[in-house]
Amino acid sequence: MDWTPIFESGLENTMAKYEGVRERVPGKRYEVSWRPHKGAARIFRNVEASSISEAYYKRQQLMADNAKNISVSDEDRKHLTAGFAEIWESVEKDVTSDKRAKKTIGRYKKVYWRLFGEFREKIYPSVDNPNQLSSAYFTRYKIYYATDLNKQDGWRAELIIVKAIMKRMYKLGYCGEDLINKLKEFKTPKGNKKEFPNVSDSKIKELFTFIKNDRPDYYRPLEFIRRTGRRRKEVTLIRKDDVILKGLTPIAINIRAETTKTRQKAPLNYLDEDLTKLIQSGLSGNKTEWLFPNRVGRCCNPDKLYQYIKGVSLEKIGVELTPHYFRHRFFTECGKGSLPIADVQAISGIKDTKVLFEYYSHSTEEGQAKVLEKTRL
Repeated sequence: MDWTPIFESGLENTMAKYEGVRERVPGKRYEVSWRPHKGAARIFRNVEASSISEAYYKRQQLMADNAKNISVSDEDRKHLTAGFAEIWESVEKDVTSDKRAKKTIGRYKKVYWRLFGEFREKIYPSVDNPNQLSSAYFTRYKIYYATDLNKQDGWRAELIIVKAIMKRMYKLGYCGEDLINKLKEFKTPKGNKKEFPNVSDSKIKELFTFIKNDRPDYYRPLEFIRRTGRRRKEVTLIRKDDVILKGLTPIAINIRAETTKTRQKAPLNYLDEDLTKLIQSGLSGNKTEWLFPNRVGRCCNPDKLYQYIKGVSLEKIGVELTPHYFRHRFFTECGKGSLPIADVQAISGIKDTKVLFEYYSHSTEEGQAKVLEKTRL
């Protein structure tokens, strides 16, 4: 029996019987909705069905599944039906409590409102809270981001932030674990490998000689990065009281967890003669708390350090370099030299062994020559 004419006629008995079902594509797709509890926002779902009665049956199944998944307290239920504006306030506080940089918080905010503001209002205006989200929502967002916003190349970074936001929402009690599991289906694309220039040791030495005379305050953190492969933000936040002394001689540095990308302690437990001298020069001659302060004694700004090395390297050696180039160079040279990975990790503080193995898998002419030399008779 075809229920469409009856449904569209608006007869009261039919409306009452199939409450919460709305025809979208006759005999193909219907929108079903219900309230999980009194006062809650209505949940909307699209279902494939050949008739209104079948759609209504599927609605009942969805309601039962939803009730099973949301057997929670009244307080938790309030979280699960909270609006997106309220949720952002909690997410922002959570990110801020982790002492993330303002730039990172700004990035979270921008992605959050693009996902649950611009996109939701344009494509899914009936969605009021995370409890109504589905895999289709995020699939459509990917298409929206890539085509409507013309940002195909930025999807990897966008998806990373989207997943991070949703994980925080889950931990704060604003969505269920099933939604997080659905998001796992969206694989993060591999990043495009950045090509780093091949700069000779003599050019690097020339550049650092100039920087030492021009900006000794920038020379110290850059030299530390070059020698240890540490991240620039981590290096600029080293305090004098992080340095472990034996008498007056520095013997190690306690890299605090809150300054690292992974939020884990990453101490540097061995210093050679050159690093010892570099750290001693940072400890003396100023009254600031920072080991590598700027020239007015304040904490060195990592972004200004970034801009300085970009400009001066292009001017002096004709190649634009960044602080991360020296981290990359550190790992590349260690890989080429087949240095013990455990020792490289200890010096650099790197936790991701997958990244490290990539450097050790680089093939070089020198390495290939050694292999062929071994096969000679």
